[in-house]
Amino acid sequence: MKALALVGGDLVVAEGGYRTLTGAPRIRQDLALALAEPYGHDQFHPEYGSVLAAYIGEPLTAELELLVRSEVVRVLQQYVAAQQAGVAADALRGARSRYSFQDVVQEIQQVDTTVRHDSVKVTVALRTQSGATVRILRTVDL
Repeated sequence: MKALALVGGDLVVAEGGYRTLTGAPRIRQDLALALAEPYGHDQFHPEYGSVLAAYIGEPLTAELELLVRSEVVRVLQQYVAAQQAGVAADALRGARSRYSFQDVVQEIQQVDTTVRHDSVKVTVALRTQSGATVRILRTVDL
């Protein structure tokens, strides 16, 4: 499945149109955007985004570390569930899948979080159905 490439919130112009992403780059962009987008900010997808920015400035405790990790896992699980729903919908319609093996997350391998007073750093490793490992590094700050 193709997605338009974004840099700094702007579309990337390429020869003959706009640059698109598939596979690992698309997954990286999708999840980086979901982790940085404020939860509930999109009126058409009210459960999209994360509450990570709300944790910035909170006292650094073990509980906060767990909350941050839980939020990252929730966003990842939501992304995987949306992909699975798309694959199932295509199969039920008898249509060719909109996803390739490079586009579909098969397993969440690792989630690491680092909470600071002014930022939350997230490192994720995923494996796609094609067997490729996708690493995502995202820093959320105010």
